[in-house]
Amino acid sequence: MINLVSLLVAAALVAAQFSFEANAQIDNTKVDMDNSLQGNLLPTQRRRLRKYVRVSIPPPERARFVSGKRLELECEAMGSPAPSVHWLLNDEPIIDYEEEANEIPSSHPSNLARLTSKLIITSARDGDVFTCVATAGIKEDSASTTIYSEESETPQLVTLEKLFSIPSKPVITTFYNDVLQEIGTTLILPCHVYSRTEHQVFWQDNQSELVYSNSRIRVLPSGDLLITGLRWADMGEWTCTAKNMYGKDSASTFLYPTKPRQQ
Repeated sequence: MINLVSLLVAAALVAAQFSFEANAQIDNTKVDMDNSLQGNLLPTQRRRLRKYVRVSIPPPERARFVSGKRLELECEAMGSPAPSVHWLLNDEPIIDYEEEANEIPSSHPSNLARLTSKLIITSARDGDVFTCVATAGIKEDSASTTIYSEESETPQLVTLEKLFSIPSKPVITTFYNDVLQEIGTTLILPCHVYSRTEHQVFWQDNQSELVYSNSRIRVLPSGDLLITGLRWADMGEWTCTAKNMYGKDSASTFLYPTKPRQQ
């Protein structure tokens, strides 16, 4: 059964898009009215603002980091085309070897999505600033978290904790909460995973059935899901699950195929 909440969220995404376009049209209508007062001038063609991005749920302004422990920051962004998120540490890009190994999801120019990104922090100093940067096309928005650190343990004990830390279950760090895209196009649903031990990724389709790669749908080496020739029947929740010997984590994406726009 299709999740009513997910449908409402999808409707909200569309409403947000229309709001941006409506504001742009209102502004251009004013320009047209001004031009109508001037003789022998052609009216300005109306433009539709389709690209936007917004950090809809930012990470906290301040977060406490304890040496030897793990801190997780979460950032949610929405935009069109579907946004991507990267993180900065003190204005410098954070390079994660696991993220480098992942394929970058392609973004169809007409799609609209809400994305969650999680940053796993295992080392930080007092006063460090971590920034979530959301990008959609040439649009960008950001939000930052300042770290305060409390050294309550001796350096020797902290070092021992790092060396003999208990392995943990994987964390899905990047996924779409909701995505709207035109029927007939190709879509990649991201599923990026943080895990310090070997892990596996598998997907369940909108009928809660395991996805086995075929000519139209397949799981990429990165763990992302590739869907070609998007169909109306693909509407619903698609779930990515990451599993290692210590546990598992799951994240669901509500997929809403839309009617192709007239050219």
